[in-house]
Amino acid sequence: MAFAGYCYYRRAEIRAMAAEPAGERGASASKKQRPPLDHTSMFETPTAMSVQAIGVIRSPYKERFGTPRQATVWEQSIGNAPQDGEIHLNGDPRYEHALRGLDGFDYCWVICWMHLNTGWNPLVTPPRGPRTKQGIFATRAPHRPNPISLSALKITSVDYKNRIVHVKGLDLLDGTPILDIKPYVPYADAFPNAAAGWLDNIEDKKGPDYLGYSPPPPHLRQKEDKPETEGVSGAEERT
Repeated sequence: MAFAGYCYYRRAEIRAMAAEPAGERGASASKKQRPPLDHTSMFETPTAMSVQAIGVIRSPYKERFGTPRQATVWEQSIGNAPQDGEIHLNGDPRYEHALRGLDGFDYCWVICWMHLNTGWNPLVTPPRGPRTKQGIFATRAPHRPNPISLSALKITSVDYKNRIVHVKGLDLLDGTPILDIKPYVPYADAFPNAAAGWLDNIEDKKGPDYLGYSPPPPHLRQKEDKPETEGVSGAEERT
């Protein structure tokens, strides 16, 4: 009965449209398709949202000590050089197509959820500059109301089949969940002459900081390369 009623309704609607002049019929159709001008007033602003990880970071950094504080600040970190890493997307087959075109960009923004951080304070002491507390929103401290991180990573290659993005210059721990990836667009994302607040008063922005480990803890120190001793006697080696 419901289907029969629907068919009757559709036939009546078609007859009514056929009776309208062509010009009026087009105008009425366009009015029906046009969204309301103030359509945001039709919805309530949410106060809580849910997100789903699209993948995970594979990184040489296993703990926060020795991990760079910024993707471009790798002094005092493990290896004292930018490290290679990988972005592994989940098994959704659509992600293979979602990566299309990313290999044409030099850098990408990677948005992650810092799942190991709990709690936050409104005022923090930055690791660089004068020992003055700053508001959490004026710093990049990892403990935040929502532990979301934003990293600009260099793209070295993209493996579409396996849904892996190879990157360099990580500042993320291994196993960090990924929320999104966006291309870095210089004309829209770079503001080289922008003021940087309290950071403008620091001469060496990439230098050692108060919280750095120099040298790092023993279990994080990399073994030094042994000198080549081929063809050298034991006495000469000891000297």
